[in-house]
Amino acid sequence: MDYIIRKVDYEEIDEAFTLIWNTFSEFVAPDYSPEGINTFRREFIESKEFKERFNSGTQIMYGAYLKEKLVGVISISESGNVSCIFVDKEYHRKGIASMLFSHLISVLKEKHIEKIALKASPYALPFYHAIGFKDIDKQQDYNGILYTPMELKI
Repeated sequence: MDYIIRKVDYEEIDEAFTLIWNTFSEFVAPDYSPEGINTFRREFIESKEFKERFNSGTQIMYGAYLKEKLVGVISISESGNVSCIFVDKEYHRKGIASMLFSHLISVLKEKHIEKIALKASPYALPFYHAIGFKDIDKQQDYNGILYTPMELKI
């Protein structure tokens, strides 16, 4: 299948956040407490401030599209911190997350950014290790959100 990777327009942010929430709920939330699920929903999905960062350009989101359907997203801050990467469950194990990272890395290299940082959920750790990310600290808990700080030198 031919996927197109492009910047997600601000008008598409709600569609992207629906994809994020649906995927989070099924695959990531089972590892979290009710507190962690509520923290994620409040600070990411429902946060007007977080969504506004995509409008102002302090966060950028790229999407993987199959024809016109958004099937995966990755977002990153100006400083090189990935805030989320999610792929619709119907498209798991098709290389979409890897394609999104490849695109992101090429964009960051042009900007002379030398590393990517992220906070990996327990569900995503094997994927991140497989593509070269290294743990930089032990698993932590932020208001019920379990994560392992990781980075990838590019």
